[in-house]
Amino acid sequence: MAKPIEGGCYCGEVRYRITGDPVIQLVCFCSDCLSMTGTDGYAGYMVDSDDLQLLKGEPSTFEKISEEGRPVIKHFCGTCGSNLWGVTSFGLTSIAAGTLDDPSLFRPTKKVFVKDAPDWARVPHKLEEM
Repeated sequence: MAKPIEGGCYCGEVRYRITGDPVIQLVCFCSDCLSMTGTDGYAGYMVDSDDLQLLKGEPSTFEKISEEGRPVIKHFCGTCGSNLWGVTSFGLTSIAAGTLDDPSLFRPTKKVFVKDAPDWARVPHKLEEM
């Protein structure tokens, strides 16, 4: 395992640590991610849920049922509104890669829900589609 990785929201109210290696790193174009990010996709640094530790603050949460019918609990900063992570029902947490202290650690290999991407999306063609 690599050394722990830390990150947090824009204003610094919420801080977290990742203690395990990512399970997968991907770019998602589903309609939920488009709405949540306000742009053409979501950069997800996915880890086992047990590998995420809250260091500071208490994020606000919102539960949504995904298009696939699975609950996802979204965590975001209640002060600055930064999207931080989503906890899935299958034991993975998808951390918003832009909230990592070192976002260059995000190295996606997959893309999902490309069929839902808007015409103006910046789809990374070199990534494998799931």
